[in-house]
Amino acid sequence: MPNVVIDTSVSLPATLSPTGVRRRFWVVLALGALSYEVEHGRLELDALTTQAEQEGGGVGGIEEALARLERANDRRAALAERLPYGTPDDWVAIGSRALFDEYERKLREIGTKLDPALREADIPRRRRQLEAVCVIAAPPFEDADVPALTADPKDDPILYTALVGDADLLVSQDKHLVPNKQQELWEHDGQTVLALTFEMLLAERLDAVDWDQIDGSWLALAYDEPD
Repeated sequence: MPNVVIDTSVSLPATLSPTGVRRRFWVVLALGALSYEVEHGRLELDALTTQAEQEGGGVGGIEEALARLERANDRRAALAERLPYGTPDDWVAIGSRALFDEYERKLREIGTKLDPALREADIPRRRRQLEAVCVIAAPPFEDADVPALTADPKDDPILYTALVGDADLLVSQDKHLVPNKQQELWEHDGQTVLALTFEMLLAERLDAVDWDQIDGSWLALAYDEPD
């Protein structure tokens, strides 16, 4: 199960542009998020059920957990049945407050260049949708915890998210995160992560996916709220 951190240089066009391979890749990440949610939701439900049996009474949260699991499973099935054979369902995105804050900041700065219809009122919903796909949370950290890692301090929290989140990959088009425009191995305090461009990701890790058979509009199936 590859765990990945997606920089805003990839996540912005993936979430704002309705077409393109980045958008299709985001559909794959949405499927991975739903698969992860269903698997871990079942574990949570089993734990709550066992607790109720041991205590001989009702335990709050079981009905809510079951309803959430059923919704996620339905969305996963609806999305999976449209995807071509061989599409992976185990690619999972990692998020952090710093990553979400940077995404929101970039939405306000350049979001309308990618989606001219983007309004200020849309930004909270876009952030929630990003959070829904980044289903694994990196351990929380404060701004003061982030060491100087790159030549651009704004990129350090993204790289630090990947390091402390134990990500396998960091996908970015940013020259400070992938200086040679292909891939870069980063290390800090005994933790490592491979940063690579989106093009390298497709060529080396996802070359078997039939991207032409994936429709970016299917992303709406992954969300509880309309896209």
